Amino acid sequence: MLAPLPRRPSARPVPRRALLLGGAALLLAGCGPVLVGSPEEYTPPPPGIDDLYRQDLLTRLDRAVAGTAAVLAAAGGAPAADPELSAALGVLESALPQQRLALLTGAEAEKEQEAQSDPDPEATTTPAPTDVPQDLPALVTLLGALRDLAVQASVQISGSLARPVAALAAHTEWIATRLDDAAGTSSLTAVPVAADLVATREVPASDPPSIGAESDYRSSLQRAQQEEWYAGYAHEVLAARAEGTAREQHQALSQRHRDRAAALAAIAEEDGAPVVARQAVYALPAEIPDEQLEGVLPGMLARGLLGDHLALVGAAPFARRALSVVAALEEAQSLAAIVSTLAPLPSLETEDLPPAD
Repeated sequence: MLAPLPRRPSARPVPRRALLLGGAALLLAGCGPVLVGSPEEYTPPPPGIDDLYRQDLLTRLDRAVAGTAAVLAAAGGAPAADPELSAALGVLESALPQQRLALLTGAEAEKEQEAQSDPDPEATTTPAPTDVPQDLPALVTLLGALRDLAVQASVQISGSLARPVAALAAHTEWIATRLDDAAGTSSLTAVPVAADLVATREVPASDPPSIGAESDYRSSLQRAQQEEWYAGYAHEVLAARAEGTAREQHQALSQRHRDRAAALAAIAEEDGAPVVARQAVYALPAEIPDEQLEGVLPGMLARGLLGDHLALVGAAPFARRALSVVAALEEAQSLAAIVSTLAPLPSLETEDLPPAD
C-alpha cells in the first residue's frame, strides 16, 4: 500500500452567524424626543445555504428517528427471528441520534441538553415529526430520501459542512442497503449519477458558502488518485485468482477504480494539482496472507477510499465534488455486503450524546 499522505482533523461545522450591528436612533424634531445611543431594531438576516440545508436534514433525521422507533415497536419481538435485520435496525437506531447531534450548532445542542435536564413546563414544545414511516419499506424509502437530500446539499454547502453531510449520505446508503437486502423490500432507489449532481437551490447573497484551503484540496486530490490506481490494480490481482461471478465482479471494480483515477487525474491537470501516474505494479499488503486476500482486501480498499473521497468532498471546490460524493456512496454500497459495522459519520468522530436525566 502506498504511504498515506497526512490527514488533517476535521472540525465539526458551525454555521456562520451575522454580526449584530448596534446603532443610534435619532427621532426627528417635532416627532418626539431625541434618543441618542439607543440600538436600532434588529432584524435577523435570512438563513444562509448551510442553515437551509442543515434544518431540512434535521427535519428528515427526526422523521427517521421516529420511524425507526415505530418499526421496532410494531415488530415487537419479531425481528429477533431475523438476526441480520434486527442488527441493522439496532445500528440505525444508534446512529441516527449521533448524526443529528453532529448537525446541531453548539447553542442548539446546549439548549436541548438543558431542556432534557431541567425542563421548563411553560416552554414551547417541539412538535412531533409528521409523516412518520410505520413499516420497513416506508422507512427504507425515507432513508433514500435522506441520502438524496444530503447528496444535494454536499455540492452546495460550505466545505466544512460538506464533509460530514456527505459522510451522513454514505452511512445512510450503507445501512439502507443492508436493511433493504435483509428484508427483501427493494425500496431503495439507485445511487445518483455524478453528472446529475448540480446545484438545486438559490444561494442567499447574504450568506454564501465557503471552501477550504487550496493545499487541502491538492493533497486530498493527490491521495485519492493514488488510492484509486492502487485499488484498480488490487482488484485486477483478485480477478486473476477468482473464477466465474467473483472474477467478473473484481474486473468490473478494477475498471471502476481506474476510470475514477483517470477522471481525478484530468481534474488535477486542469486545476494545477499533482497528477499521479498509474504504475505497472503495486505491492499488496504484506501483513495479509495470500489465502486471506479475497476476504480482507476488498473491505480495506472500500473503507480507505470512502475516507479519501469524503476528505476530498470537504476540500474541493463546488464544481469538483460530484465525482467524490458518488464515489463515497458507491464504496458505502460495496461495504454493505462486507461489513456489519460502520461509523455513523465515516472517517469522522462523533460526540457522545449527553446523558439523559
